[in-house]
Amino acid sequence: MDRKPFIIMVASQKGGVGKTTIAINLAAALIYRDYRVLLVDSDTASFSIMEHLGIKGTGNGFKEIVSGKAELADSLFVYQNIDLAIVLGSPSDETPEIKPEHLVRFYSQLAKQDYDFIIIDSQPGLFQNSIARYLNDVIIVTTPDSPSAASSAKLASYCEKLKVPHRLVINRTGYSKFELSKEEVEKLFGDVAYVMFPEDKIVPESLSKKKPVYLMDRGAPFAAAVDEIARVYTLKAGEAQSEEAKSKRKGFFEKVAWWTFKSGKDKEE
Repeated sequence: MDRKPFIIMVASQKGGVGKTTIAINLAAALIYRDYRVLLVDSDTASFSIMEHLGIKGTGNGFKEIVSGKAELADSLFVYQNIDLAIVLGSPSDETPEIKPEHLVRFYSQLAKQDYDFIIIDSQPGLFQNSIARYLNDVIIVTTPDSPSAASSAKLASYCEKLKVPHRLVINRTGYSKFELSKEEVEKLFGDVAYVMFPEDKIVPESLSKKKPVYLMDRGAPFAAAVDEIARVYTLKAGEAQSEEAKSKRKGFFEKVAWWTFKSGKDKEE
């Protein structure tokens, strides 16, 4: 494979803000644009992707792959509606303890997969700093209330500390007169790019029907917001591949220059 996948983590500092809904619909929007997408449920506490899509998972999932008990290639579930490859969560009565070295090995595997995009639906809270180098971007999902936004600001600061590119999704906007204003958001998060996702009645309907909003009505306000962020990532992924190609060309020409210099030295001798 000549190109690396663009890895996006969809994160939040607290649960219940719509993180999984956004991860699934972003995956659908990118597939609609003819990209190859892998969706990973790394939330070991809730297994939300299975619930959102009505999947009855009985095989190996995230926990087994990370621990080395199963191979990634043999553990993929394919959501046939849009040919979306998924690493499902692993149903369990206990939250498994994930060793940092196992997680690094898993992300190292992901970086070698033949996909254009890999979207990680993460567990709420701070992700392990050991995997930061594998992330191309982090979407921080919050709702427009002050407690949620203040909590998410901590996650944004964590990303800045690790030098991981990140952006903000403010979900369920427009339903309360007490939600944060644009000025308050910018004061809290600084110059972090953000996209507003509106409160949309089609979202609970999609959860009830176990189908992504993007497949139900692409003209819905929520789907339009998904389109906006999908366009951002198609551009960012193109820029990343361009930089990677430049780096490879630079390395090639450096080798040619060294070989030419060495050949000249050998002839002189």
